[in-house]
Amino acid sequence: MNTVSTRTLSSRPPVDYIGMWYRARAVLGIDDRIEFIFIDPRSGERDTVALRHRDHDGVGGIAQALKQRGVAQPPMPLSRQKQAPRWWQRWQRLPDDLPAREPVWRHWQESPGQAESEEVEDSPVCVQWLNPAQTRALYQRAHQNKVSVNSLLLLALHRAVCDTLMLHGIAGSWCFPVNMRGVVPMLRADMNLSSAFYLTVDHEDKAARLDRSVRGYLKANVHWRYWHLARIGRLIGQRGVNWLCGRLQKGTRYCGSFSSLGEWEIDFASAGMREDTVFACCGPGSPSHPVANGVIVVNGCMSLSLKVHSSLGAPQATVRQCLQRWVNGLGVVE
Repeated sequence: MNTVSTRTLSSRPPVDYIGMWYRARAVLGIDDRIEFIFIDPRSGERDTVALRHRDHDGVGGIAQALKQRGVAQPPMPLSRQKQAPRWWQRWQRLPDDLPAREPVWRHWQESPGQAESEEVEDSPVCVQWLNPAQTRALYQRAHQNKVSVNSLLLLALHRAVCDTLMLHGIAGSWCFPVNMRGVVPMLRADMNLSSAFYLTVDHEDKAARLDRSVRGYLKANVHWRYWHLARIGRLIGQRGVNWLCGRLQKGTRYCGSFSSLGEWEIDFASAGMREDTVFACCGPGSPSHPVANGVIVVNGCMSLSLKVHSSLGAPQATVRQCLQRWVNGLGVVE
């Protein structure tokens, strides 16, 4: 795996143009905390580090959370691209994809009393994890089907979301973040250095079609055009980004963001933790991208995290049910 050290790579004051969008969301009252969770697998006890997305993306936040807890710093994953594509290659024709429909979310009956509303608002991130044997089985299943593990994960997630949070299955649009470390300038290695693209996932999809779609977007370098567009704050400043963000939050509705944060080797014992500590992370979501999640493989163990933005009003029991369907849909848990 390509990696980069977490030392500062430039003495210039870093300007996080991607982070501007999360500052803009905060102006609108949208939480931008990413939660990084250390779990004792025997007791279930959690230790959570909450960091602001305006300061870090998921990969950068992992490094910062480990630093705060005194864990020896592992190398950070780099982009799978060896070098930046030529300028014209960043603006190719979009690959063919299924037309997407906006989600039709379920409506939950509100219980009387403020306490129930607060329970929905402050509900914790739901986490489950696969043991090393189950994690290996998932990778073997992907290999046998000639698809990526991420394609299996995203398809199972979409089906679980349709079955538990929507009125019916749809072909919906998901944000697919892409790590840009190693191919873009890094003023600070733990800042926001991720781009993304949007792709459609159908409830009746096949993993092979979805995998071709993911590869098609990556080959067309769609994430590069989003990288340039997202850095528009260089031209219009924070006030301009605030205005644009407000407009976008009133626009198209998506299912959510699919956050796969790679494979890590982490020495938890270096901070006095159990060697088999489970590590998980999850963003907050937003009204336009309500399903937040995180997948990470640490020391051969995959964790899956899920949180649904409070704008949907989904009870925590339903969120747990959605996570369980996601895990079951991977086909490696008996």
